[in-house]
Amino acid sequence: MRLAEATLFHEDDHVRVTRWSFTASGDTTGEHRHEYRYVVVPVTGGSLHVVGADGKPRHMEQHAGEPYNGTAGTHHTVSSESNEPIVFVEIELKNSPTT
Repeated sequence: MRLAEATLFHEDDHVRVTRWSFTASGDTTGEHRHEYRYVVVPVTGGSLHVVGADGKPRHMEQHAGEPYNGTAGTHHTVSSESNEPIVFVEIELKNSPTT
């Protein structure tokens, strides 16, 4: 298991912008909890394996350029299932309502 590369691009009192890069199948974010609401913008798309705090796995398919929202408090591990690199940008929305 190899950790995905997290590159912090910007952070201030309102947002945190991080690029996540998975170079090979099995690369992982490691277990983590999202403190804030967030938006994910897939750059490349790809297949991901997600395991929630309850231990239940699920498959997730990202599509390049198709953003989606995430909820504050989400606790999970995200791993690549793709043979090609996966890149996405995560924009965390600080100081925003949690729902």
